[in-house]
Amino acid sequence: MKIAVFSDIHGNYKALNSILEQIEKKNPDQIVFLGDIFQRGNEEIECLELLKDKGITCVKGNCELYLVRGVDIDPDVEYLRDYYDSAREKLSAEQLDFIKEMPLYYEMECSGHRMLFSHFLFSDVNAAYPYFQLSSLKNGIFDKACKSEEIRKYELVVIGHCHQNNVKGNVVSVSASGLENPTFLFIEACEGTLHYEYVNILPVSQ
Repeated sequence: MKIAVFSDIHGNYKALNSILEQIEKKNPDQIVFLGDIFQRGNEEIECLELLKDKGITCVKGNCELYLVRGVDIDPDVEYLRDYYDSAREKLSAEQLDFIKEMPLYYEMECSGHRMLFSHFLFSDVNAAYPYFQLSSLKNGIFDKACKSEEIRKYELVVIGHCHQNNVKGNVVSVSASGLENPTFLFIEACEGTLHYEYVNILPVSQ
């Protein structure tokens, strides 16, 4: 089975079109998006509709949580209150329901390989803001979480959020598709082997 994974499109519709064109050339069996449709770009609604139309497996990012639950769940983003209030008002009931129904994570088992896809590692999946803070990448908390039993039970865990490619044991992060130096992750799962590689996304033509 072939799986393409990308993350953090941040309202960049041109970039989303480009990455999907390049992903589709590799003929994946499934495409997974790791969240953050909103914030930064100006074409969030168009991005949302394209993801819906393509039938892509989408999990919530922190941006979707701010949209659904409000910015009070994260004191670091109070400055974005007006943006998310405005973005919420632009959504139709159907679009908002789609975002609400996006799961926090997606698990799959293929050819004996157990995999987890989420926006970032969780400090408490039941909390209003469930993810570790980005500061966990520098203070050792993230490294400790990567060694936890909860994470080690998977052969591969794929995350976004930190906007960079990084491999820590079985935890693989993928850079932001809507920002600079975009990539996606291409996974091939067969009996006895699980292979993945980063694929650089070609610049968007003007």
